[in-house]
Amino acid sequence: MSRLLFYLWPFPLFIVSSRLGGPDPLDYISMYANAGDSEDGIPAHWHYITFGLSDLHGDGRVHQVTGSDSPSGFGFELTFRLKREPEDTAPPTWPAALMHALAKYVFQSENILYSGDHVSWHSSLDNSESRIQHMLMFTDPQLGTVQTPYGSVTFIQIVGVCSEELQAAQHWNGPGVIDLMKTVQGAGGHWLVTDMRRGETIFELDPQMQDAVDHGIEMEGSNLSGVSARCAWVEIDLAALDDGRLFGDSKSDTCSVPHITDEESNEIKAVLMKGLLNTKPVLPPIANKHINDM
Repeated sequence: MSRLLFYLWPFPLFIVSSRLGGPDPLDYISMYANAGDSEDGIPAHWHYITFGLSDLHGDGRVHQVTGSDSPSGFGFELTFRLKREPEDTAPPTWPAALMHALAKYVFQSENILYSGDHVSWHSSLDNSESRIQHMLMFTDPQLGTVQTPYGSVTFIQIVGVCSEELQAAQHWNGPGVIDLMKTVQGAGGHWLVTDMRRGETIFELDPQMQDAVDHGIEMEGSNLSGVSARCAWVEIDLAALDDGRLFGDSKSDTCSVPHITDEESNEIKAVLMKGLLNTKPVLPPIANKHINDM
């Protein structure tokens, strides 16, 4: 594939797929050494690519055969770009475990990951003390979408982010935060290479990013939504239910059915009308100087 000409050499990861009696949902993961582009601010990195979320066989053994004009399998594969440290001689394997966990979720839930989605992980992606503890998704800038004999496949890249960046995506939208990250020096460049040693959020690297997020929320709102509800239950007299006395007789005290007041109803309507614009938690204040601690 001509798109892989920038790679130095591949490291195939041999795994035991669940189709062969193993615990892993994917068929395999390939790892490549990418030289990056220093002129464009893209650091040298390891590039991980899954195989198995799309249809690799076309015979129905894993995914339903749909034809070339439909998505192949789940319609996507996962990729991940990890900054390559000078001392690295081989790619770390922890990203493969992370990708397997996401793939297992997809196979079990049948939920598809799209560009702009976010994943709350609440733990360092590599089990270190890193601030990179969550993920955003966007279309891999090199691989994009390809057409195969078994349908189309979009390569969705995992981007490691800090908690503050995840919150911005939740209260605005993922694509907006992704676009901002591409413009911030030290956040991975246009290819959004994840640096597990990055100790500063994009808001600390460039305080203007906070204003950009706030403006985006004010102008566009959020592409997420929420609904609040109050639920209650009571023990029912089945005899009263059978003869119609449960709800039909206003004088009956057989059962007292809770209900919300008009005031509570108006409060709920007001919140839904406002959406998430005025209910977002305030992001932590931006420091005037860079914070070097992890």
